[in-house]
Amino acid sequence: MLKQFNLKDCLPVSTPLPAGLTSSIDGCPIIPEEIEEMKRKPYREALGSLMWLQVATRPDLSYIVNLLSHFAHNPGQTHWNALKHALAYVKGTMHYGIIYHANGILEPVGYVDSDFAGYKNSRRSTEGNVFIVAEGPIFWESKH
Repeated sequence: MLKQFNLKDCLPVSTPLPAGLTSSIDGCPIIPEEIEEMKRKPYREALGSLMWLQVATRPDLSYIVNLLSHFAHNPGQTHWNALKHALAYVKGTMHYGIIYHANGILEPVGYVDSDFAGYKNSRRSTEGNVFIVAEGPIFWESKH
């Protein structure tokens, strides 16, 4: 995936989001030249690859996939940079995955959290949850 998006040699990072990224349409291009420039970037393809990882084995990518999906129709350079940052995070965390332990607790445990009106443009909240069995997640999501 990193090779496909010319990020094979990128420096790995330890966080899925760049510092200071907010969920706002302020970074979306409005000038026709900027819109055309962003159409040449494989934003949706890279986002789809991240989404596949998130759905399959990487719940730690849920929030960033959710956030960047809001801009798939008109991503700006800020969003593209955040997506490349997330891919650099994948490079630095390739050893992450889901492990279930046979000795683990078989009773489900759930965690839920949300912010209040964190999405700047619509004032909608973001919620995330994860449910764990045998010390591994069995269900997770992040949504506005």
